[in-house]
Amino acid sequence: MAGKKGMKCPSRPGAARRKVWQSMRIMRQFTIADLCRTSCAKRNNVRKFMAGLSRHGYIARFGKYVSGRAGSYQPWRLVRDTGPRHPVTCDRCGNALGKPCEKEGL
Repeated sequence: MAGKKGMKCPSRPGAARRKVWQSMRIMRQFTIADLCRTSCAKRNNVRKFMAGLSRHGYIARFGKYVSGRAGSYQPWRLVRDTGPRHPVTCDRCGNALGKPCEKEGL
């Protein structure tokens, strides 16, 4: 049903996070707003996915965040690119992205 008027993002499980991961791999440096725009994912879903990726060392903050200005966001960068499939579990500790990483020193 591609191309139907009013059609939104696909409703398959993980489709939004897959698109967010693809956007991260293409841009390498991004903000939450950039990912929401390019992947048609909701902000809260992007924020939760990024928190898990950050916790396990896939992405990291860089640059300065200037608070109090309209349209300013914390910049992020992709540190570990594991390929086209978005990570579901940490390849270092084996935990799901929602849990803390046991090997944070690596």
